[in-house]
Amino acid sequence: MIFEGLSKITETTSFKNYIPNKVFMNLPEPLNQLASQFSDREKDIVLISSLGVLSACFPNVKGRYKDGNLSPNLYTFIIAPPASGKGAMNWSKLLIHPIHKAKQEDYKRKLQEYSRTQDREANDKPQRISKVIPGNVSSSKFYHHLKHSEDSMLMFETEADSLSNMLKQDWGDFSDLMRKAFHHETCSISRSDRFYEIDEPKLSLVLSGTPNQLQPLVASKENGLFSRFIYYFFDEVEGWKDVSPRNSRGGQSIESLFKEAGESIKDLYDRLMKLESIDIVMNELQWKRFNSEMKLINNTFLNDKSDFISITKRLGVMAFRLIMILTMLRNISRVQVDSLVLGVENSDLETALSLIKYLTDHSLKVYDSYSNEVKKLTVLDRQILAELPVTFKRGEGVDVARKLEMSERTFADRLNSWQDEKILEKLKQGEYRKLPI
Repeated sequence: MIFEGLSKITETTSFKNYIPNKVFMNLPEPLNQLASQFSDREKDIVLISSLGVLSACFPNVKGRYKDGNLSPNLYTFIIAPPASGKGAMNWSKLLIHPIHKAKQEDYKRKLQEYSRTQDREANDKPQRISKVIPGNVSSSKFYHHLKHSEDSMLMFETEADSLSNMLKQDWGDFSDLMRKAFHHETCSISRSDRFYEIDEPKLSLVLSGTPNQLQPLVASKENGLFSRFIYYFFDEVEGWKDVSPRNSRGGQSIESLFKEAGESIKDLYDRLMKLESIDIVMNELQWKRFNSEMKLINNTFLNDKSDFISITKRLGVMAFRLIMILTMLRNISRVQVDSLVLGVENSDLETALSLIKYLTDHSLKVYDSYSNEVKKLTVLDRQILAELPVTFKRGEGVDVARKLEMSERTFADRLNSWQDEKILEKLKQGEYRKLPI
């Protein structure tokens, strides 16, 4: 088996770095306050999982991307060893809990009314509407939940093997639906006793698991499901942490902060449900900036890793969906009873692009874990190498590195590691030649 879990997935680059501070500097509320309660790895996990959860909380919100409309739904996958602290993602589930709870209570009320109805044949039995479902669900039930979800549905699962175990079963394989739902393609299923057809399905996934739980879920990097996820990977195991109860920096418990934010999101959700639509739009300069950044990422892989291109193109879709989420949060008080067109703020555009640029390395890392021969190159490494001539002097390399925001010291370390990896060779003191990757 090519994928050997942690020992294999760590062959690309060791990820001790965190999401850049500039991503957190301009986050809209409540994301800003929630993320600020954490640090380092937990802070990253809370942000990524919260974005995934919130992507299922904005009904009737759409944005024009290329030739079609997109809803904000994201697929996120946090991959880390056991006992590494990835359980921090559970905080994010509190953001959608009030919406899920309200739907369950509404179903119980309608069921009680139905049970008191004298002429039941003239009335349809209420369908259970679930906002959040686990990974341990059959294919038929999954279609049923999505069919009757009213808007978006969230699958939230902290153990990825619960989902992969379902997908192994003939009666539990709905991987095709997950692939189609990413682009809101019509899905259908036919069984002996029922037929479901779902137009424009809207699904969000927030998953976590260990490296060994990845391949059973996504069998290969060529599998279309692979390229639909935002990955966040880290390989360090968490040491002992202070387990005494802690409050937020304002004195509230962290739980109460998330619950309070959840009620705010529920209020926004209720207002959005009454609208026909809200359109998220970018102006011409913003699209130019977006296309320029995504083109740079995409072209980094044209020469030596063209099979990664399908992933970079879908990362563009994810970047736009991140922009939509940030824009909705930024305008949370502006959403009223009339349909709206919301413009994107430059700060939210830059935040989304910075985050997706950082997460591209995580996708690349997970992608390379499926291969036997792996070159230890990040996206930035590849961009620097692409700018350098075949033969170059150290000074030329430093100039290119600085232009792409890599320090001289880091570049010096890269020169040594690239020699070890046979990515380049040293011709003489201060002069190097690139080798075929």
